[in-house]
Amino acid sequence: MICTIPARGGSKRLPRKNVRELAGKPLIAYSIQAALRCGLFEQVYVCTEDEQIARVATQFGATAPALVPESLCGDLVASHIPCQYIEAQLPTHGRIDSLLCLQPSSPLRSAQDIRDAVEKFSEGQFDFVVSVTPVDPHDFHWAVVPGEGDYWKMFFGAQHLKERPLLPAVYRPNGSIKIAKLSSLAATGHFFGERLGVIETPAERSVHVAVEFDLKVCETILRR
Repeated sequence: MICTIPARGGSKRLPRKNVRELAGKPLIAYSIQAALRCGLFEQVYVCTEDEQIARVATQFGATAPALVPESLCGDLVASHIPCQYIEAQLPTHGRIDSLLCLQPSSPLRSAQDIRDAVEKFSEGQFDFVVSVTPVDPHDFHWAVVPGEGDYWKMFFGAQHLKERPLLPAVYRPNGSIKIAKLSSLAATGHFFGERLGVIETPAERSVHVAVEFDLKVCETILRR
C-alpha cells in the first residue's frame, strides 16, 4: 500500500489552503504527521503541482518525488488522479496493489484513525474503505429543495416525515481517509464501488476545511 496526500495549489474558496497556518503549522503538516505517526509507512507521498507545497511537505517529513502536471490538478479532477500519477512514477510501480488517500483538508484525523482504516482494509473483505461520520437524520431525510415558482418541497416527499428516533441512521463520507485496491479504483474511477467498507470517525476529528469558518473551527479544537 502506498500512502498519498493530494494537495493542489489552486484552492478557490480558501486560497493557498494547504499551506495556510493552522495553530502554528501549515494545514498539510497535520496530515503528514498523522500518517508518519501511524507507524505503517516509511514514506508519505505528497502529490502536488505546486513547488511551495512540495517544499513545505518535505520540511515536515513527506516525500514529493515529482510535480504533478497541472492538467491533473484542476477543480474537476478527482483527488485520486494525482495520487495514481505519482504511484506510476515510482520504482515500486507494479508491486503496489492499494492506495491510501489522505485529504490535507482533514487536519484533525488521528494516527489511530489511519491504523483502524488500514486494518479493516487488510482483512481482505473490502475493495474500498472510507471514513464516515454520522449525520443528524433530520439534516438528511428532511431535506428541502426548490419546487415550482416560489414554492419549496420535501426532497423525499412524505416518506421520511417521522420523528428523529424513527428515522434510519445516515452517515456521510467525510473524505478524511480513503483506501482502494488500485485495480478497483481504475475500474470505478472513485472510492465508492462495490465491496465498500467504512470506519466511523467522530465529528471532532472529521472537520473538512473548505472555507475560513472551517479553519477557525479546527483552530478552536486544536487550541482546546
